[in-house]
Amino acid sequence: MRPTLSDVAKMAGVSVATASRALSNPDLVADSTRRAVRDAAESCGYKVNLVARSLRIQRTNTLLVLQPCIDNAFYPALLRSIEETSLAYGYSVMVGFTDKSEKHREAYADLMSNGRVDGVIVIDGGAGVDGITGPKPEVPAVQVLDLVYGGAVPAVRVDDQQVADIAVSHLASLGHRRIAHISGPEQSIPAMERKRGFLAAMARLGLAVDDDLVKPGDNRRQGAAEAMKHFLSLPKPPTAVFAASDCMGCAAMDVCRDRGISVPGEISFVGADDTADGACAYPALTTVHVPHSAIGARAAEALIGLIRGQGGVPHDTVMPVELKLRASHAPSRTAVAA
Repeated sequence: MRPTLSDVAKMAGVSVATASRALSNPDLVADSTRRAVRDAAESCGYKVNLVARSLRIQRTNTLLVLQPCIDNAFYPALLRSIEETSLAYGYSVMVGFTDKSEKHREAYADLMSNGRVDGVIVIDGGAGVDGITGPKPEVPAVQVLDLVYGGAVPAVRVDDQQVADIAVSHLASLGHRRIAHISGPEQSIPAMERKRGFLAAMARLGLAVDDDLVKPGDNRRQGAAEAMKHFLSLPKPPTAVFAASDCMGCAAMDVCRDRGISVPGEISFVGADDTADGACAYPALTTVHVPHSAIGARAAEALIGLIRGQGGVPHDTVMPVELKLRASHAPSRTAVAA
């Protein structure tokens, strides 16, 4: 015989109503009660009937996550955290990749407009997701990192200008004066903010920047490699490079290694985001750490709070970033010969 909610309540020493609340709205009960009910449910093998609950409360208990792609090392930790947090609150997660055909994009719009998901987490990445949602999604929504909807939708993000400022300030503290920047795609709001932050930091530190020291890499290895080749072709190459992503920083270091240029002996690098790319590179890439897991958890919690009509959900959450020192930086030496 399948265990019932009454069995769970009896094992946990609480009322049936409290057991139900602990499983369906865990934020409404004390931590000790929530743990006792969940332990009891696991012990006796009780499973919540999600179909029946959905019909009763007119919810699907499903969240949609829209992100550009899967082949970017930035997204897995973020998505994993969103899923783990959502599951802990009783929600399953559906993922839609927006950097696909118009047919895919229309399908995701249909999910939202027809009430097949309770809410959406939007990670735009420059994919133009507002083209399928309009100025604001039709369901409760939280935007992550990219402020594609401006102030119309709650956001969990980092200060991307601060990301750049931390990187440039570190390189300048090592004596580097000729610092180059490999930027991300122009349609990406975080990439453009990092470029602005780079230029602002250089100006604040009294360091000159000419057009030849800022080149796009579009968050692609090939693009970053071409940018690095350009820097090395200059009569006076940079002694340091800030790449707007770890992926691009690693590709630029590969160009130097192929040409026999020592990193960091002759040229230093700092990336951004702290992804597996940089950690596994040789030398390991110094980077500005972005807390992917904490961002994902905070976004899921905020969205679930909106769905449940809870007050006090922050409209703009800016998560802290910090420099992670590895092996790709060193004090300035003479400029690298072309």
